[in-house]
Amino acid sequence: MPKLIFKPEHRQPMNYLLEKVSKSDAEARISFIINDETCKIINGSGDDIQIISLYLEKSWRLKKGEWSLSASSFKQCWCHQHEYTSQKEDFEIVIEYDSKKTFPYVDTLINGESRIYIYAQEPVTEHLDFLLLSEQAKQHIVSTTSIKSIIKAAETHTPFDAFEINKAQSKIRIERDNEIIPYALPQALIPEFDLLLNKESVENLSRLCDSTRSDTLSIYTDDERAIFSDGNRVVSSSLLSLRDYAHKKETSYTVEQKLVINTYTLKDEIESYRNMAIVKKANEALLYIDNTNVMLAGLTKETGGNRFLSADHISETQPAVYRINLSALAKVKVKDVTTAYQIKVQLLLGQDGKRKLGFYNDKDSTHPYESVYDIELAPEKMAEVLEAKKALESKMKKNRGGPEQQGDMLGFDDI
Repeated sequence: MPKLIFKPEHRQPMNYLLEKVSKSDAEARISFIINDETCKIINGSGDDIQIISLYLEKSWRLKKGEWSLSASSFKQCWCHQHEYTSQKEDFEIVIEYDSKKTFPYVDTLINGESRIYIYAQEPVTEHLDFLLLSEQAKQHIVSTTSIKSIIKAAETHTPFDAFEINKAQSKIRIERDNEIIPYALPQALIPEFDLLLNKESVENLSRLCDSTRSDTLSIYTDDERAIFSDGNRVVSSSLLSLRDYAHKKETSYTVEQKLVINTYTLKDEIESYRNMAIVKKANEALLYIDNTNVMLAGLTKETGGNRFLSADHISETQPAVYRINLSALAKVKVKDVTTAYQIKVQLLLGQDGKRKLGFYNDKDSTHPYESVYDIELAPEKMAEVLEAKKALESKMKKNRGGPEQQGDMLGFDDI
């Protein structure tokens, strides 16, 4: 009886190939290209297509041909077989041939009692075109060890929207928050060619690298997509998000102010303002800084609040007030930036005169992990902020409350 046999090592790649198949997509199809040596299984569309190659055995009794099956039905068949067989066992999907029909069909029994059948149709043209491209495109062959070094370098500089290795300049550049940031190449990484990837393509390359048994991988990129292969599996990713990357330049900033403040106090105060509908609607946070105090405030005529933020470091400065977009500030995932009790924050002034508020993690004290760009000096708010500061100090004095306890400073020795 003709059949496809999936070995234990095929399970994870097949799971990856099928994970984006939607049970509600009646149009999606998976193509099967069978020759004397292999059965290539192709799924996806656009710049997100994958291929898995199964090496045929005579006992499978499969005929050469090109055809496709409903993606959601095949995924259902796969999931049932996957569920009812041991991870260490082979399992099969029966393929039936009928001399009266142009294409074969799947007719298989799940767990001895549930039948699934799928009649094949013509292969997907887009899949055939992608297969041809993946086989004929000029590719870089790189050792898997070298790829792991590249991935490690990329992960060191997360988060990023673009990751570039420039061979001629011997440096790494990443795009973060629409800015280009340069880094030195790790000594162990010797680039063999230029490489430009986005976050998704780095993740796909990493996944392929982790699951492969091959000593080498191939890499192909053009303006629209990246294609990676280990010989048995092919993965593609869209690179359209990098269309404007070449036109962006590295930006330098001067530091206006350095702060190390209590992480949880900052997070709680932002949440407090966001929980007051009128303050949230005003969408404005005010940051006051002088030589001894850092205060965050959300002030409207009807309601609001303000709080001193415990600060382990404040650069010498004249009193200043900054207006910050409250929504943008709330989007900073402080817990992702650092797990320490303190977080390093810097007010930065760019060459174009625009400011940003940078949040730094423990690993990189030079470039912000996240930034808020909707920030500006607000001297017109000084009187209002000082009045709120005075009221807070009065309340704290009456309540006999002292300043917040300072924690041990962690991870910011360079401040």
